[in-house]
Formats: sequence, structure tokens, C-alpha cells
Amino acid sequence: MAIDEFGREVPGSRGHHRRSPSPPRHRGDGTPSHLNEALPTSRYGRERDERPPGPGRKRKHRSESPLPRRKQSKAHPSTRYAEEPMLCQYLWKEANPDKGEKEYDDYRRGYCLNYVRTFFNEHMDDSWFRSLYSPLGTYRVALQAQDRMSQEAETFARELRESVGKNKAESDSCLFVLNARLGGGVKQASSYSSSPSKKNANGGNIVPSTHVFNTSAQVMQIQEVPPHVTDEQLTAALMSHCTIDAKSSQIVLHSSTPAQDLSRSCYLQAPGDVRKDIIQNLNHLGRTESNQNGAANKAHVPRKEDTYIPKTLELKVECSDAYGRLEMDADGKGTAPEEGGGVPARTAVVWVSTQPITPTVKVLSVAVSSKERIQQDKEAAIKLANAFDHKRDVPQDCRLEALLRMALPRLQGSDATLQDTEDALDVSIAYLRRVHLFSFYNGCVAASNISDVFNGNNAASTIHLRLANADDILQQTQNSANTTEQAGSPKVDLLVQRLNDAIENSLEESKSWDSAGPKYLVSSKIDSQAKDIEQDEARGEENWIKNHSLIDNDGRARCSFHFCRKLFKDITFLKKHLLKKHPEFLKAERAKCHDTYMMESWDKQEQRPVPPILVDCGRAFSTVPSPVLGAAEPMAADPEPELWKRQEERRKQDEEEKARRERNYDNHNQSNNDGGPPAALNQPLSEPRGPRQNGFVDVDDMQEEKVEMAFDDIEVQVQPPKKKKKKKKLL
Repeated sequence: MAIDEFGREVPGSRGHHRRSPSPPRHRGDGTPSHLNEALPTSRYGRERDERPPGPGRKRKHRSESPLPRRKQSKAHPSTRYAEEPMLCQYLWKEANPDKGEKEYDDYRRGYCLNYVRTFFNEHMDDSWFRSLYSPLGTYRVALQAQDRMSQEAETFARELRESVGKNKAESDSCLFVLNARLGGGVKQASSYSSSPSKKNANGGNIVPSTHVFNTSAQVMQIQEVPPHVTDEQLTAALMSHCTIDAKSSQIVLHSSTPAQDLSRSCYLQAPGDVRKDIIQNLNHLGRTESNQNGAANKAHVPRKEDTYIPKTLELKVECSDAYGRLEMDADGKGTAPEEGGGVPARTAVVWVSTQPITPTVKVLSVAVSSKERIQQDKEAAIKLANAFDHKRDVPQDCRLEALLRMALPRLQGSDATLQDTEDALDVSIAYLRRVHLFSFYNGCVAASNISDVFNGNNAASTIHLRLANADDILQQTQNSANTTEQAGSPKVDLLVQRLNDAIENSLEESKSWDSAGPKYLVSSKIDSQAKDIEQDEARGEENWIKNHSLIDNDGRARCSFHFCRKLFKDITFLKKHLLKKHPEFLKAERAKCHDTYMMESWDKQEQRPVPPILVDCGRAFSTVPSPVLGAAEPMAADPEPELWKRQEERRKQDEEEKARRERNYDNHNQSNNDGGPPAALNQPLSEPRGPRQNGFVDVDDMQEEKVEMAFDDIEVQVQPPKKKKKKKKLL
């Protein structure tokens, strides 16, 4: 089959690329390596035990029990993209004795380049991969984050207005401000907080409700999502278990950054009745499947146990094709593919969590919690919030500057108190976290998406409270230092210094955001490329409709798909038919417009999300993982020389340790003897030293010992005669 400029097979089944062949393991007539068995490389799963299950749960006899299954080790993730491990230089030269180091470097370069391209071909249709490397995918993710930010800012402003409207006395703070205060943190003892059996994970501290996201109560977590499951497939699988009609605008799926094994967590944002209906249907489906294993065809009687909902529910997702195709378009014009060229069936299992999402609460250190920092921290937080609002075009009535004037009218006046300043700081920190996903006390960093915050992989996942009695502790520490008369200037706390540096760096970076000029959602380059891809998709749609239309002489149009062949009055009705009945093929055609831009971004990245390759280092070390690094020429280091070097160093250390122990033993014996050293120690080490003088007994060294026994002086005591018992006469 033909291969394009990226090394991929075209134009066959997109999304089901076969792995490109790995570089040959042995070049020339060399001696094969000790790893002769090929590693498993099947994409759609390996052969499993297909023994039919038994007729029931109970076994009649122990002899009918199945044999215990051998535990199979989990295959390395690199076996999915490479047929064989890469050979180390020593094994490669054994197979190619007439070649040098330059040829081995070419072999390594070709292996790593093929490995990286195979990974690209395998995941180029995955939604998480497109969000990272496709300009249009990145633009759409940023647009989704912008919509979430606008909704959260409007909710933040609405909650504040409602709380201020309900406040009776103007001198008192409203409930919204009271719930934003962070100054009541209490640290528990280390033994209490480190115990995993304690129910309260926040150490008794109450979560301030103003700092909690509005979407926290509207999302449902889906865990352990495989990389080949797209966001569209996951959303369709969830909504298939919903019996309530919901608008598509109300259903939003947030996907987190993939982990090292490429699995990720997703969060479905939907109305409360929709989420409740999905959970109930999944719970009922799981109970129905479990009841089928017991007594069959009995009427289900509702019981009290049916109201129990477990913490996680199983959900099966159909993921045969990334675009939902059931058939393949062999030539791009609706022709039937070759025999056996359809889409193979594939399903995945994910887990839906029924637990609410609650943030983690931690207490800051004593030095960071001091009230002396309140004023400077408040000014820094307000500057950062204003810079973020200007950069991301937050509506004027929802910006922090306008909200502070509404919540704390005395803040700008001369009658402002220290409590007003502290409340302004706490409200600003809550605004930065909820609207801009920014953590003020934990490194001054912002999260790229809200899924990472929910998943706990970002600094904004934690809400930090200030220690309640921080000033008293600092005063006691200062008094104790004065009594001991410690000389020198007071030391700056390390945590305080880190926080000051983080705030300074963030303020310096935010100065560039205030510069006048055109604003971009991601960047000027990404936004421009996203528009170009949209134009290419529009042109590709027109060509796709022409290629799948058959026009008769009388002007009627027929669908060219081999499984459809419907006839319509003219091309207008056929166009509606193609867009409505076969949209999955159009999606696959549009996806081809992203390939050039994705490959360009992929080739420029130094560290790609590829698993490390396996390097065959011989019998001594077996296969060792090695990361693939580099942009233009990806390369993996040969770990075998370094492993031998470490082993030699370890062997030398063992020999030195053994010699040191022998010297200490000799010196100890010489110091305990008045004369010279014992004769046994003067013998060479290779000769036997004779029997040991300690209490050790060798059980394998059997020796015969003669024991002489004398009975001359032994006195044997004679027992007295027994008395005769009289027999009783019977009456």
C-alpha cells in the first residue's frame, strides 16, 4: 500500500494504522541474540483464555476445580509501538562484526525515529493528542476554558450581589465575605493527621465555601479512561444511560492531562437531574447483570438494598473507531473495501465515581500566616487579578476591582480596618482560584484546565488557610531568641522567601499582558493556523460531497456509498442526506486537514509523551528502559556500558570491604595475643586452617566418638517386697 511523506499507509482505514515495521534486528549474517521470542504487539488485545465458563458457581467435587492460573506480568507499554527491543552496541556488533560505531548510531537513529512515528500514527486520531498538537484542537480547548471562566466570573459576581442585598447592616460584612475568610486554620498533631483511618482528611478545618468552584457540584468524575477512547465516545456512552432530554449546550466534558501511562480522568458537567439519572441507570444495570448469574427469570422485587449506590460504577464504552464508522471508505469515493477490511469491534471499561468532589484544605506555616504580610499580599493579589482580567477580557461588571467596591465599600476610605484589608485579600484569592485557576499561596501558578484542578494534579487543587495564632507563636519565638541573646541579624524563613520570589516573578510576567495591541486566545500563530484549518475543512467538505455523489443523466443524484446507494431528486437533497446519515465519514475527512500541522508540532518537541523504549542488554541485565529524547533526531542512549561500569564499581567496593574486614580481624587477633600471631593465621588463605576454636559444630562432618562406661562404684537400690493384699470374702 502507498505511504505518504509521514511514513503512514494511505488511504485505507484511517484510525486503524498498522504498526510500521521496526528496523531489522539482525543486519547481515550474524549470530542471533538470546531474545529469540518476539514480544506481543497486537493492537486489539492478545489471545485470551477462551475456555467456556462452568454451568454454575458451585463445584461438585474438588477434582473438578480448575488449575491455578499463572500470573502474567504486564507488558511494557513500548511493546505496542515496537516489535522488538533495541539492541545494545555489544549485541549489535556480535550480529554485525564488520560494522562500526557509525553504523550502530544509524541503527539507533532509525529505530527511535520509527518508534516516534509509530506512536504518532497510533494516537493521531485520539482527542487528547489533537488537543495538544493540532492548532485547531488547542484553540477549541482554550475556547472551552474561556467559556468556563466567563460563567464562573458571572456566578461569582451574582453570589456576591445576592449576599450584599441580603445584608441588613452596612457596617457588618456580608455572608459571602465571611465565607471567604482564610484566617482560622488549625494544625493537628502529626500522629493524628498522618493516620489514614481518620475520616476528616482536612484536619478539622472547614472548607471556605466562597473558594469552592460553582461547577464542583455539577460534575461527575470518570476514572481510568484509556487513551484510545475519545471525548465524543465517552459522552455518547454516558448519555446513552440517560432517559432525560438534555440540551447539548448543557453537557460539557472536561478532560485532564494524560498520565505517564496515557490514561486520564474526565469530568462530565451536566444538570443535577441528568447526573442523577445516569448514576441510577448504571447502578440498576449493574444489579441486573449480577442477578442474571443467580436464579433466572424471576420477577424483581424492590428491596431496601436497591437504594445503595457504590462509590464507583462500571461503564462500557464502544470505541471501535475514533469517528464512529462501522464500514470503511476504501478509495474515498464509497467503494467497498477488501474482504475483512471493516472496522473491528472494540470496547473499553471506565469507572464512574459517585462521590462529590471536595477540595483539600491545608494550613500555612507560621511565618507565611503572619498578619504583617496582609497588606503587601493584598496589593499583589489585586494586581495579579487585574492583569488576568485584562488579558482574558472578563466583563467589566464581573471584574475583581468592581466586586471589591461592592463587597467592601470602606476599603478605599480612611476608616478601613485591618479586618477589611484581610477580607479584601481573601476575596481576591478566592476570585483568582475560581475564575483564573490561580493558586496564590502555592507557587503563584495557574492551571491550564479545570480537570487538572479537580484531579488534584495542580497547585490550585488545594485551599490554604492561615494559622490562627501565628502572631502569638512568632512573638514567643522572638522572646526566646532574645533571652538566649543570639547574635546576628534575624534569618529569613525559607517558605517566606519562596513565596516572595513567586509573587515577584508573577508580577513581572503580568506586566507584559498590559501592553496595548491585538489580543489572542492562545497565540498569534496558533490562532492563525486554527483559522486556516477551518478553511481547509470547508473546502474538504465540498470535495467530499462531490466524490460521494453519482449524478444520472436525468439530474437525479445517488449516494455512492456501497452500503447505501439511495437515489434523490437532485444534488441538494443528496447533500442533506450525506451530512445527516454519514457524518462520521465527513469527520474522518476533515481530520486529514490537521495532519501536516500536527506533524510539524510533533517534530519540534524535545520531550514527547512516548514511553521509554526497551534496550536488550544481554543476559546479565535483560531489557532496560531508555527514554527517547530529541526534536529533529530522536535518540535513546545505550544503557549497557553504564550498567557494566556500575557493576564493576560495586564489585570493587565489595572487594575493598572484604579486605578491610580481613585486616581488622588479623589486627584484633594480634592485639589479644602476648606473643606472635597464632599459627593458624600464618597459614596462606588457600590452605585449610584447621578446625575452628569457637563453638560451631558442622553437622555434615560426622565423627565417631568412643564412650567408656564403668559400673563399679554404682550402688543399685533394692526395692522392698510388695505387701500381699487380702482378698475380701463375698457375703
